[in-house]
Amino acid sequence: MATEGNVKQGGVQPVELYRFEGTDVWQEGDEHARVRGYFPLTPGMPNASEVAGEELMIVSIEIEPGNYLPTHRDSNEELLLVTDGTVAATVGEETVELSSGQCAIVPEMEPHGIRNDGDETARIIGFFPNDELTATFDETLMPFDSTVLTIGGQTE
Repeated sequence: MATEGNVKQGGVQPVELYRFEGTDVWQEGDEHARVRGYFPLTPGMPNASEVAGEELMIVSIEIEPGNYLPTHRDSNEELLLVTDGTVAATVGEETVELSSGQCAIVPEMEPHGIRNDGDETARIIGFFPNDELTATFDETLMPFDSTVLTIGGQTE
């Protein structure tokens, strides 16, 4: 399942997480349900690099102050790492404040969301132990016009 540009075939390569053009994601009718997503190590996603992992994926998001990533469930366990700013991460029934350098684990299929209650743009990286992810949102996610978003997966 090796892909062109991965570590086994191309050696170690640096990847700048936020140098790629991001994808604006939102929910209609809620001006604060809005984030910018980056998929730098995910083959087949818009503006991804050629570097890819065989058994992992990351998703990088930026959330402006007052905005949030809507509640959803992921098909894989996720490690959330805040790299800039402060957010309120809700996992199941619990909410925890996370600041730059702090992380939280989200179990597979556990409902979760992230709100930027701070004064600066928050940046969060989601690490997944698989190269494909299906995220199911409570409400339709734009510009995908669906409640279900599948990203990644190796292409031959």
